[in-house]
Amino acid sequence: MSSQRPPVQDLKTGQPEAWRWFVSAFQGPVTGYAKKLGLADPEEVTGSTFETIARRIKSFEGGHSELRSFVFSVAHARIVDELRKGSRTSRVDFDFTNEVGPDLVASVVDSQDSDLQLAIDQIPEVMQQMIYLRYTAGLTTKEIARSMGKSEVATRVGLSRAMVRLREVLQSVQEGIEL
Repeated sequence: MSSQRPPVQDLKTGQPEAWRWFVSAFQGPVTGYAKKLGLADPEEVTGSTFETIARRIKSFEGGHSELRSFVFSVAHARIVDELRKGSRTSRVDFDFTNEVGPDLVASVVDSQDSDLQLAIDQIPEVMQQMIYLRYTAGLTTKEIARSMGKSEVATRVGLSRAMVRLREVLQSVQEGIEL
């Protein structure tokens, strides 16, 4: 299989190579997003996301950037549905190697005991989602806005506020102050 991304039209017409590329390109990021947000069965959400996309792809309009946003908007809706059902079983696990700052995310690893994990747990879930989509999934502000159903301005402001709040909470956690 070619590693080049096929035209979106090939997905719409059901070309097997295009769908193999699609699964290869999005399975990891969508499953990772669901896993980081604490779903008990992230693969199930990935599967239901892909099923929805396969049903709706013919009416999809746009290029690859819009496709990426579309995939994450469907995934986000599925994850929110699952979280509302009460299936959340674990925590969002982030570990930033440097002090929290504007370009803060150097890596994300599983760590249940870090100060950062405690800080992440104390910020609103929507902020956790924005941080994950931006710094781990690598979505642009525009793509995050589309995937979460927000405006670009609201997303930019939300990300900025999330970073400020995370910095404050992390500092208080490191100092042992209860917020």
